[in-house]
Amino acid sequence: MAVAQRLLATLTIPQRLLIASAFAYAAVFAGILAFGRPGLGLGQAFFVPVILVAAATSPFMGALAGAGALLLYELAIHDRAGDLTWADFGHASAVSRLVTFVAVGALTGFLARRGRLEELVEIAHGRLEDATLEEAAPDVRTEPLAR
Repeated sequence: MAVAQRLLATLTIPQRLLIASAFAYAAVFAGILAFGRPGLGLGQAFFVPVILVAAATSPFMGALAGAGALLLYELAIHDRAGDLTWADFGHASAVSRLVTFVAVGALTGFLARRGRLEELVEIAHGRLEDATLEEAAPDVRTEPLAR
């Protein structure tokens, strides 16, 4: 257990999000394989790993994660019959899922990146203010005291 905690402590937050998304993709895929039937809505759970990937990476990778979610969904629902073809991706339901998965991934990635950029800008402004204050303030160690 201690080894796992040390390993987890060395991972960055984006790395943790990507690992969590991999487990979430697997869990949703397995859930659809085991319990999936029309109208149950288990495919909606793919939004969670798509959001995790997008939050950890970028809009492009979020969109790609959305496309991957559709692929896994189609593989899972066609697993029993084994009849997945390219034509299945052209049905209205598949196109609708693709658009929503990709849109959620891209939008989440955009917002996450924008948030990180705003944090970086705030850090840069803080450092600039600190540097300006240091230049304006006299260095008490080098100036002699007035008598």
